[in-house]
Amino acid sequence: MKIQFLGIKNQVKKSGCSSCGSKQVSKHTFQREARMVLPSGQTKTFYAGEMYEVKEQDGHFLIEQTYSLNGQTVQMFKAG
Repeated sequence: MKIQFLGIKNQVKKSGCSSCGSKQVSKHTFQREARMVLPSGQTKTFYAGEMYEVKEQDGHFLIEQTYSLNGQTVQMFKAG
């Protein structure tokens, strides 16, 4: 089964840079990689935008993975 990792958008809680004092430009960060343990027991690192060939069981598990952003449920993976 082919899947694609879409990345994870996180909401930033800080309002500025503590080091330089500059103001925050965006209210979100984008996580481009995720390391996961799959149902098959395999540990795999996924990179945003990349297509991966995985076992059927692992693919169905990954497609079900979601996170919440501003009260909305967002998919982490999509079938390719």
